[in-house]
Amino acid sequence: LAVAFFTMILSLNLQGYINPKHDIERWHEGNPHPFHFPRLTALAEPGQIFDMTSWWRSLIPVILHVATIFTLNNTYRVVANILTEWENHETQLAFHNSIILKRFMFEAFDCYVALFYLAFYERNIDKLRSELISVFNIDTVRRLALECIVPMILQRILKKKDNTQRRFFQNRMKKKHDNHDGAGASAGAGDEPYTPLSDEADLDEYEQFDDYMEIVIQFGYVTLFASAYPLASVISIIANLIEIRSDCFKLTYLCQRPRTIRCDGLAMWKHLLNAIVRLSALTNCLIFGFTSGQLMEWMPHFYTMSEDEQHLRFRKENSWVLIFIIFGMERALLYTASLLSVVIPKVPEDVMNELERKHFVLEEESRQYEHEKEK
Repeated sequence: LAVAFFTMILSLNLQGYINPKHDIERWHEGNPHPFHFPRLTALAEPGQIFDMTSWWRSLIPVILHVATIFTLNNTYRVVANILTEWENHETQLAFHNSIILKRFMFEAFDCYVALFYLAFYERNIDKLRSELISVFNIDTVRRLALECIVPMILQRILKKKDNTQRRFFQNRMKKKHDNHDGAGASAGAGDEPYTPLSDEADLDEYEQFDDYMEIVIQFGYVTLFASAYPLASVISIIANLIEIRSDCFKLTYLCQRPRTIRCDGLAMWKHLLNAIVRLSALTNCLIFGFTSGQLMEWMPHFYTMSEDEQHLRFRKENSWVLIFIIFGMERALLYTASLLSVVIPKVPEDVMNELERKHFVLEEESRQYEHEKEK
């Protein structure tokens, strides 16, 4: 976690987001910025290698940050497996729930820490929106590329190499048959047998755990910072529609057929999704009231603006009222969500009626069968 946080600080410095010049009233000689590295921030100045005014140079630190996140997540995967093995769980379900919780907590911190930092420490909605757009869009493209395009290219290369080695072996066998048995015996030596099962056995195993994790992380991007980037939900729908087809292609051509296991729910994943939804009520209310100027449009007498008119300031005499309003909205959202979960049944009424009808029919048929058997 310390490595992930330090990497985030370096990335934000390289992007020019951590700069005391952007908020002179808050950061000055008497109160220096604790996470500012001047040499790194200088690389984001106009004309430098990570020029923040250039649309493609400014993306280089973001791409490096996303690549670092991906590497750290893959590294922690091994650590999480070892730690969970040491815990010696009694059941397989408890083992899976434990490893899901470990990996989600680490990957969620790794992915969201920069956004929480910009939203609630820097309190700059423009920086938050820019970072969210860059990270979310690049991570979406990265996921689609690594799950389908890269495995397909690697498989084509390996298959071509295997075919070359197979032809070389068949040519040697053909020459050997020609020397011993004559030309007639070698007529069918070059025929390549059709072996679908052995070809499928050479494919990679399907990892459904990573697909679940990526969707849950994406859900967090969409919900936790919805007020900063509302378009993320539309982009996620389009990306998921594309991923549905890419997953079909992956399961058909790139991976072994997964073993089917029936279950009655999402287990730990369901609890994580519920936690994200409830936490999103808090984060969006805080962004609405403390980071952006949305609440100021409705209640301007609670706020003041900095001299450069880029940062919100709160009036000290009315700050307690503002905090009460923001947390009151958060409580109202949570109570509304709880009310909807109670009012809306988990299983629709028509489905319950159909299940009860089928159960009744089966009981009647069983009764009739027992009655005829007794006769």
